[in-house]
Amino acid sequence: MSETNSPIITTPTTTTTSTTRVYTLGLRREDKNRWERRAPLAPSHIEQLVKRGIRCIVQPSTLRNYSNAAYEKAGAIIQEDLRDCDTICAVKEVPSEYLFEGKTYLFFSHTIKAQPYNMPMLDEINNKKIRLIDYERITDNQNKRLVRFGAFAGYAGMIDMLHALGDRLLAKGFSTPFLHVGYSYVYSKLENAMDAVRAIGEEISQVGLPDDLLPFTFAFTSDGAVAQGALSIFKLLPHKMVTPDEMVDLVKNKKGERGILYGTIIKSEHMVEPIDSSKKFDKDDYYKDPSKYKPIFFEKYAPYISCLINCMYWDAKFPRLITIRQMEQLVETGNSRLIGVADISADINGSLEFLMKTTSIDSPLYIYDPKTQEIHDPTTDQKYMYREGILFLAVDNLPTEFPKEATQWFGDHLLQFMEAIVRSDPLKPYDKMNDIPDEIKRATITAHGSLTPPFEYIKELRKKREAMIKRVLIIGAGLISHPVISYLARNPSHEVVVADIDADQVNKAVKFEPDIQTIVIDVNDQSKLDKLVSKQKVVISLLPDDLTLLVAKSCLRTKKHLITTSYLTNEMKQLHQEAKDANLTFLNEMGLDPGVDHLEASRVINSVKKQGGKIRSFVSWCGGLPAPESSDNPMGYKFSWSPRGMLEAVKMPAAYKQDGRDIVVSGQEVYKRVQKVDIFPALSIEGVPNRNCLSLGQYYGIQDSKTIFRGTIRYKGFCQVIEAAVEIGLLDETEVGLLKVGQEKISWNKALRAILPDPLSSTSANDKFSTQEMFRRKLRTRRGYPSKGYDDEKITYILSVFEWLGVFSETIEIAQKGSYFNAFSQLLKGKLEFSPSERDLIILHHIFGIEWPEGRHETKTSTLVYYGTKDLSAMAYTIGLPAAIAAELLLEGNIKETGVVIPITEEFYKPILKALRNEGMTFIHRQEFDKEKDY
Repeated sequence: MSETNSPIITTPTTTTTSTTRVYTLGLRREDKNRWERRAPLAPSHIEQLVKRGIRCIVQPSTLRNYSNAAYEKAGAIIQEDLRDCDTICAVKEVPSEYLFEGKTYLFFSHTIKAQPYNMPMLDEINNKKIRLIDYERITDNQNKRLVRFGAFAGYAGMIDMLHALGDRLLAKGFSTPFLHVGYSYVYSKLENAMDAVRAIGEEISQVGLPDDLLPFTFAFTSDGAVAQGALSIFKLLPHKMVTPDEMVDLVKNKKGERGILYGTIIKSEHMVEPIDSSKKFDKDDYYKDPSKYKPIFFEKYAPYISCLINCMYWDAKFPRLITIRQMEQLVETGNSRLIGVADISADINGSLEFLMKTTSIDSPLYIYDPKTQEIHDPTTDQKYMYREGILFLAVDNLPTEFPKEATQWFGDHLLQFMEAIVRSDPLKPYDKMNDIPDEIKRATITAHGSLTPPFEYIKELRKKREAMIKRVLIIGAGLISHPVISYLARNPSHEVVVADIDADQVNKAVKFEPDIQTIVIDVNDQSKLDKLVSKQKVVISLLPDDLTLLVAKSCLRTKKHLITTSYLTNEMKQLHQEAKDANLTFLNEMGLDPGVDHLEASRVINSVKKQGGKIRSFVSWCGGLPAPESSDNPMGYKFSWSPRGMLEAVKMPAAYKQDGRDIVVSGQEVYKRVQKVDIFPALSIEGVPNRNCLSLGQYYGIQDSKTIFRGTIRYKGFCQVIEAAVEIGLLDETEVGLLKVGQEKISWNKALRAILPDPLSSTSANDKFSTQEMFRRKLRTRRGYPSKGYDDEKITYILSVFEWLGVFSETIEIAQKGSYFNAFSQLLKGKLEFSPSERDLIILHHIFGIEWPEGRHETKTSTLVYYGTKDLSAMAYTIGLPAAIAAELLLEGNIKETGVVIPITEEFYKPILKALRNEGMTFIHRQEFDKEKDY
């Protein structure tokens, strides 16, 4: 497992003067995550440098595997401040506040490919005239890396994968010795882990593996340091190394032995072949011009691998090892025996395009289903290990699982250069840097405020990458914007800009995601809006309908795509042909309800139609509620979104189809149509019609259905309180003189009496009745009483809720907001707020009545339940996330439908529902047959 250390390079002689200068080296602590316990130099290396006259300062750390005391014993000063150091060493990227002007830094900068996420850091390094030396580029004359952790990534990755295979195979019903080795980090040193591997090797030799798994084959891509580390662990097991072609023969002819594992190394010649069949593979030619070669690994070798250990470096100019579509095809045709992948390269969508994300030591595994392209992991699915698909391990900091030995090994190879680096003059021009070894000069990325000649290519590469950056503008920086920002900002190829008229809202968004751009803008300023929109590819409007229309017209003028979560308005529909002619997509109703409801309804309805079924009835319920433990007030409700928006929705008229009849309900009457909703027997839920849903018949192609209904759900009791508020006039938006700003302040009791005329129509008699009695008598006059009116029990309950709200109080002042609607909205906002520790939930429930050709009737339900957190509401998440996913599809060019549209076709529901599942938003599906009743 060990390699011979490179010979120590003689430090260049330094000229002494009458005053001997003391050079200082600083060792930064690592704080990127709790597992990063490595350091670039161990105490033994510090001790040698101190003996050579180098002053060493080590930042204190309680995470670092070597203790502060060990470094202090070696002669280091334990000190927080590294500003006096000439040279500062770290492992990972250094945060901005620790980049000190004019210093020399050594760390893995991850900038040599112009990685977008580190370009701001590179700019700051140049601005501060820092000399940056990157370990990754410390190479010999043959371009072989000299300072690296690579082998330790291989050791840890292979050991972790053996345990992961044991876990996965156990879920599939196979008990194997693999499970008896732990993850690498549970062992105090590498040798202990290797002993554990040897122990399971003995068990494999004695009892073998189940026949159904034979021959069990491991394929290692490349033969570099990472692969060699993985192979050194593999070879501790009973094994036989074979060529890739021999592996194919073993599997085809079932020649494998029970107590033997088979390993093969996949090199370039096994990945591609010349397009010109008359030519043979030539490695130098391939690396020079990959376009002359075609991939063969997918067909020739991939079907015969049980476990793939991916260690290869990959660049976009080369063909991928396996694409998403190829892996899907292998599984669908039954030609894959691949159980698991350890992608030690951890290159998302790289040589293995179906590597969708990297993992962490905390949560190292997930299951990827090639058929659906879904990801199942422990954060969203407790039973993920039992799901169909391929096991993935893709931890991106594996060497830190053996921090002590990795540090010692790394430092053994770095030490030979350190004295020269610390004593060198960082101000020398690059071509005169003769006081550092050539190996270090080749690794110097920046000096004197600019890139050094060998790395000037980063400028052009960066321009090319920046040209590929996809810009998205989010207008409206309220709470719903936060999940949109978070989702889109994950991808380094996305540039997110957030705009709002409210500077405070914009500042909150920056605190939520500091790497975004922000701007304060009034969308009524057409010139400024057009200038901003013209720089984007996709615009997401989270504004009210009237303002979204202004944004839409700007998108037309500047030829940009638009997404909005709002209901599709008639004014927006009128832009359809113009948007279509401009090849633009204006996607409306892309939130929760409307939005996710469309996606799931369309999916089920289209599936039923394809199977020959007919939708007899469609009912959809949706609502945002406090979590049961947070519904601790008489209304059973708290605001997870705008109070004004909720109350405005209360007054919207509704239209639906029931038993073949179209029913239209005025806004004043909607909350009189309350009905019990049986979704979960343990929850007392009721609901009312929601808006005009007759158009759903046309959208979904179910015009012949007897029932088409969409409703809003609340906990029992809420609806009758709102019904009473409408009846009394508390949702009247008419301006009232006594509520105008600047008028004499009055109590809620007095303001309420002003809209409660006495039953005897006598001013003097009015004083004889209490406000509560006037309130009661106002409700009793309702048309239809008593058969549809307010009985004593109902009125008593409503009075108790309004008493709790304070509307009968002679001391609580009504807000001078111009109208009763605004004042009541303000009152509810104060009374129905979530406390910081509380959470909300959303419930979306579809009921499909289906008639099948053979005459059977089926009732199918799709139910989504999603809880918020104390930091982000379920309402914000379930509205914002679908919009963000749709925006990404538009950014990537994966939506082709143009014009003013809503998300009801397979082009939308297939990828968006899949992405939502990957984010933890999953529908529960149930079905029953022979239900004659329409719902």
